Amino acid sequence: MTKLQTFARAGWFARGVVYCLLGVLALTGTGASDASPQGVFRSVQDMPGGSWLLGLLALGLAFYGAYRLYSAAMDSEGKGDDTKGAAIRIGYAASGLAHFFLAYAAARLAMGQPSSGDGATEQRAADMVLDVPMGGALIGALGLAFLAAAAHQAIKAWTTEFMADTGPGAPRWVVPIGRAGLAARAVVFAVIGLSLISAGWFGSAGEVKGLGDALSSLADHPELYALVGIGLFLFGVHSFVDARWRRVRNDDVVNVLKARARAR
Repeated sequence: MTKLQTFARAGWFARGVVYCLLGVLALTGTGASDASPQGVFRSVQDMPGGSWLLGLLALGLAFYGAYRLYSAAMDSEGKGDDTKGAAIRIGYAASGLAHFFLAYAAARLAMGQPSSGDGATEQRAADMVLDVPMGGALIGALGLAFLAAAAHQAIKAWTTEFMADTGPGAPRWVVPIGRAGLAARAVVFAVIGLSLISAGWFGSAGEVKGLGDALSSLADHPELYALVGIGLFLFGVHSFVDARWRRVRNDDVVNVLKARARAR
């Protein structure tokens, strides 16, 4: 349970479940308001044995959060300390924290506690940040970070650089699946980034969009909405590919952290 591969592969599998169900909710006409992580968690809760399944999903998302924070701190993927490497590792840390929040939301629902609507948590957090000096600038900087992440996802989709981390034996269809999934995620990240910049500029936390709100905002453009919905489903499939074929260092996390602590 302390091996890095356990955290990574369980996390990618859980992420795949979330994105596949998110795509299904977006495409089945159940309502754009349901096409959000919270809608996914409610759908799982309604399944037979839903509370147990949701608890396992929360555990997987927490594992992914831990894996990303470890990757950021220990540079387990060899990104380096230069400007580009530092930016990628900061992105890993942000992803780790975001998945811990998702795990928390799933765990709360599994224990019978009500969940917030999509975007509500983000808007409350943004409201708190806006109350501090230079809060608008901080929100705007976060928006720029999301735009940078969107650009990075788009570049990965265009260049297929994600295949460099895919182990041998992966079938050829993983390339178009990964490209479509990453492109859709880039669109959603761009919408979230623009909403954060708008919130920082106008000082309005209500402008902030979560993942579901970002997807819902595309509903006025049915073709784009459908393409992004399909792409998010395919990103879930891409996550399952990562869970099966992604190359991961198999550190013993606890021992590595203990050794690092002793070295200090």
